[in-house]
Amino acid sequence: MALWDVATETGEIATAVLVPSTKTKDLSHAAIQLSKRPCFKPKAMCSDCWPTKTDYWTKAFGDIEGRLGLFHFTQRIIQTLRKRHIDYFYSINMLLNATCYYNYYNQEDYENLLIVLKDGRLTGKKHSDKDISELKSTKYFRQRYSWYLRKEICSTNAMREKLEEWFVRFKCTASIGSLPVGGRVDPITKEALFTAETKAAVSNCKESCQCLQDPLTLEEMYNVIPANQNSPHGLKEYLSRRGESNLESFHLMLAHFGNAGMRESLADNLNLTGTARYNLKT
Repeated sequence: MALWDVATETGEIATAVLVPSTKTKDLSHAAIQLSKRPCFKPKAMCSDCWPTKTDYWTKAFGDIEGRLGLFHFTQRIIQTLRKRHIDYFYSINMLLNATCYYNYYNQEDYENLLIVLKDGRLTGKKHSDKDISELKSTKYFRQRYSWYLRKEICSTNAMREKLEEWFVRFKCTASIGSLPVGGRVDPITKEALFTAETKAAVSNCKESCQCLQDPLTLEEMYNVIPANQNSPHGLKEYLSRRGESNLESFHLMLAHFGNAGMRESLADNLNLTGTARYNLKT
């Protein structure tokens, strides 16, 4: 029915067990065995349903800081949007800006990145201010240059305000006396971006965003890789210690390890072999 797995900060899968349901009682034995490993002493954990079962995880791992995973947090809203809408991808980019930001303002990392983008040392092409501004409004800026910047999650009250601004920016209807809307109907499908579930999803996220902030300081959340002495740009790279992105990338491989149509012994063997090979690759 399901698989319960845990990823470490470096990307390896610490445990992966097939379970008959998503109930805590079915994964409890695996969690307790994991907590008994002498080399597994996590300072913090991220879960897709935190703070649910807080008492259980405290008993299993002791005094541990728990947080809600950013991926699942944003997916609660994204899954309610219409994918065929003309503003779909732009709205997702703006939603990410409402929940987290790159540490532009009090670090020299962003300044150094702008310098090498404008003089062409990073990509071989000189970027103007307009080029950089257009890149930041798309997903490509994060994909190409997030290695050189450290991401911070917004504080609770600031995130709630930004989520409300995001909602007003893309909704198409408003009641009397409320802020004017900024959204539009898709010119082809004649549908709005939001569905009937979007408003409730945003309201729920505004309540749960207090569980989203990083449990450690920004310096502790990243491993720093100094620039190679032969590097033309000389930028440092930052590897995030948030294990959630690694875990979600592992989930993309699960369909190749086994499925419900197989006999249990074959699914178990494929799951174990696939997980082990993923760890070796990582």
